[in-house]
Amino acid sequence: MIKKIIISIFLIFTILSCKKNNEKNIPTQISNDSINHAVKKNINSVDDVNVQTKQSFTLDCGSSCAMTYNEVSKKNNPNSVEIKYKVTQYINEKIEDEYCETYIFEIDGNGCLLSIHLDNNKENILNDDSSLIRHQLIEISSEIFDKKSSNQSNSKDCELVIGNKPFKLMIVPFDLRNYVKNLPNEIQNSYLPTEKTKKYLVSIGYEGENYKCFFLKVDNKSAELIISIKRGDSEYFLLIKSADNKFLSYKEIGIVGNEETKYFNIGKNYNIDL
Repeated sequence: MIKKIIISIFLIFTILSCKKNNEKNIPTQISNDSINHAVKKNINSVDDVNVQTKQSFTLDCGSSCAMTYNEVSKKNNPNSVEIKYKVTQYINEKIEDEYCETYIFEIDGNGCLLSIHLDNNKENILNDDSSLIRHQLIEISSEIFDKKSSNQSNSKDCELVIGNKPFKLMIVPFDLRNYVKNLPNEIQNSYLPTEKTKKYLVSIGYEGENYKCFFLKVDNKSAELIISIKRGDSEYFLLIKSADNKFLSYKEIGIVGNEETKYFNIGKNYNIDL
């Protein structure tokens, strides 16, 4: 009998002890501060993901060929961004080659895109019509500079020339031979370039003492210009194509002065004959 009583007492103490321990393990009511901290941490995690979004893309180069450009690192500078890509080339879905390339995206003080080039090659990809990735890189530039230069694309400082719209077109027909014979007569409807345009001309090797710009075509999205660059006794003429106030390509079409002469003429339909 006494043995049964002792066993019963032991069981009662055991049950009470387990209950007490379980109560300690039951969480108390979560405080508002804890909830806010958790939510804030979650939001910050989302923001971190957005900030660190990688500028990667895939290029279809035809004939069962594809290339992936995966961002490895990004360096932000005051007026440029450097993006290092791991480039992987696939042939028939098998890796053919792998290497790294670093592209530098440069803007001016107004947030206008000036140049995209490799770190070891200063050739401006904006002017390379044969570049397979020019379109993708231009899209990436608009994404990485959007926050820095919001609404800058409509800024007067981002225009190619100094002047008020609508811009007047160059008077045609125009013949460079006749122009040279009738110097110092000036070509009509000229505009001065903005600092953005001057920097672009310098970047492609056409720094001059005086500049004049003439529109062949212009609308809200694109433009074609003839730009005269005077340097010493020589005068160079470039055909510049642009879209959305970004330079797309350039071509030297004329030279007069001390160097080799190159003539061109523009017909009434604004076609250029070299």
